[in-house]
Amino acid sequence: MRRIFVILLFFNVSTCLADYSWTNRCTSAYDFTMRLNFKKAAALLAEERLENPENQIPVYIESQIDFLRSFISENQEDIDGLKQRNDVRIELLQKHPGKSPYQQLCIAEMYLQMAISRLKADEYFGSAYDIRKAYKILDDNQKAYPDFKPNLRGLGLIHAAVGSIPKNYQWATNLIGLSGTIQQGLGELKTLLAATYKQPEIAYLRDETIVLLTFLELNLKKEKDNEVIRKRFYGVSSLGEKPLLLFAKSVFHFSIAENDSVITLLTNRKQDPDAFYVNYLDFMEGSARLHNLDWTSEKLFLKYVNNYKGKSYVKSAWQRLAWIRFLQGDQDGYTSYMKKCSSAAKNKDITDEDKAAIKEAESGDKPNLILLRARLLFDGGYYNRALGELANKPVSNFPRQKDQLEFTYRLARVFDKQDKKDKAIIFYEQTLKNGASLPYYFSANSALLLGQLYEDQGNNEKAIFYYKKTLEMKNHEFQNSIDQKAKSGLNRMGQ
Repeated sequence: MRRIFVILLFFNVSTCLADYSWTNRCTSAYDFTMRLNFKKAAALLAEERLENPENQIPVYIESQIDFLRSFISENQEDIDGLKQRNDVRIELLQKHPGKSPYQQLCIAEMYLQMAISRLKADEYFGSAYDIRKAYKILDDNQKAYPDFKPNLRGLGLIHAAVGSIPKNYQWATNLIGLSGTIQQGLGELKTLLAATYKQPEIAYLRDETIVLLTFLELNLKKEKDNEVIRKRFYGVSSLGEKPLLLFAKSVFHFSIAENDSVITLLTNRKQDPDAFYVNYLDFMEGSARLHNLDWTSEKLFLKYVNNYKGKSYVKSAWQRLAWIRFLQGDQDGYTSYMKKCSSAAKNKDITDEDKAAIKEAESGDKPNLILLRARLLFDGGYYNRALGELANKPVSNFPRQKDQLEFTYRLARVFDKQDKKDKAIIFYEQTLKNGASLPYYFSANSALLLGQLYEDQGNNEKAIFYYKKTLEMKNHEFQNSIDQKAKSGLNRMGQ
């Protein structure tokens, strides 16, 4: 849940008039900020201060620069610097004379930036306190200025995130005065997006609102209107030069198994030499190429581990490098890369992917070649090729209990995606029966997917049974993400 909330709060903007004036220079500075060209943005802000010293918009844009840099880099000094400087900025804006909806909006969004930084540092109570302050300011601002559409940005994010929390945990949000639903948050952001086409003065909000809606719908909605999401990216100018939009669109194509589209998008991206580099795009392109069993992915993963100074997905990248060597028959290369996976520094907020990489590295167990190929092809949406790897294979190919369990799981996944639901149910149930007590994710995810399948069929009783079954299984890979989806399922069932 925390990871989804962080991603949802990541994209926050504001707009201002009078003493909070969105001049042409500020608009350009903001555009460069969102393109991650912080040098050009800073130069424009310096010019704006000289010409319009009373304009407070540069204060907010500078906070956005600090925030984006710290979020992408995961550098603790950047994170601490953002928190310290935002305290000063908020105090400055609070003392600025005059009342304006823009003043309150800027302050609220700085609190949201602070909340994310505190989450990164595991400061949960401080983060909750900052979110509460931001929500209260935005809520009061909306009541005072109901036609002020930029309020909907932060409100939509908070309402949707709060609404995604399972009912048995909502006492915590009620305790700090937060409320909302997923539909409410989505509705507010859709209203804002529509307004960006009708009100030229807030048109610059459009791209970031598209990004937010993409992540909300992919992470918080079970039923997704993929064509609506796809159409939102139509007409976006210079997409290849906008790292955040490029990231969002790539995630969308990953989610609907359009792997070749991800490869095309990321291969053709343009890098501004003055812009802050998003190393994770290299990881994404490497993953997409690996899903097609393209060994050029090795160069991209090496680029990621050698250049990225943060910790997220570093262990996962070393694991994928090991897989590439293993799939080519290089056993020594596999061992060498897995040793580097073990020695790479751990992140406090470690991802499920990194946890799985650590588990493989510490176990010393190499993957099954057939199952690994099938897994990668499946993740890329190459279902017929994946089935070709699995079909008519004798049990002697899978001597370990783990491999036998994964074999039935992989078959279930392929049949599910091929809309052969009866066959999928058989193999999901077999996987669940044989592996519920084992420390692998195959059984837990089988239970989750059975719950989703029966929910789709309108069989709520069975859906609830399998969602609860999912949560009964502990200490397996991808625990956080699987449990969150099961909790969301129970939430939809009214549990």
